[in-house]
Amino acid sequence: MRRYAADISTLAEEFQQRFRDFAAIEKEITLFSSFSVDPDDAPDHLQLELIELQCDAECRSRHQQLPLVNFYHQLDKGRFQEIRTFAKQMLSLFGSTYLCEKTFSVMNINKNRVRTRLSDSHLRDILRIKTTVFEPDLAYLLQSRSQYHPSH
Repeated sequence: MRRYAADISTLAEEFQQRFRDFAAIEKEITLFSSFSVDPDDAPDHLQLELIELQCDAECRSRHQQLPLVNFYHQLDKGRFQEIRTFAKQMLSLFGSTYLCEKTFSVMNINKNRVRTRLSDSHLRDILRIKTTVFEPDLAYLLQSRSQYHPSH
C-alpha cells in the first residue's frame, strides 16, 4: 500500500501542476476557443481584430459551424493577421504538448519493458518511429530484403 501511496502522490502533484499551468493562460484559452472575451481584457495588439470578429455575424456563424483549426485557417489574412498569429501560437502550444506527452509515454513504456537491453540509440529510434506518422510498405521491404539475401 505504501508503495502505491508515493506514486499516487506524485501523480496528484503532476495534475495540480498541469491545472496551475492552464490557470495561468486561462484568458488566452478562452479567447482562442470562443472569442467572447471583453476586448479590454484581451492583449492590446488583438483588441481591434477581436472587436471586428465579435461584430461580424458571418464570422460568428462560421465559428459555431467549423472546427477551431478550420475556423482560424479560413479567416481573412489581411483583416485578422494578429488573431491568426495568436491562434497559431495556441495551436502549436497544444500540439507540442501532445507530442511531448506522447514521446515521454512511449519512452517510459519502452524503457521499463526492456530496460536492460535498451541503449540510447535504440530509444531514439523507437521514439522516432512512435512519434512519426508513417506507414511502411512491408511487402516491398520484405521483397527487397529477400532479393539481397536469397539464402535466408
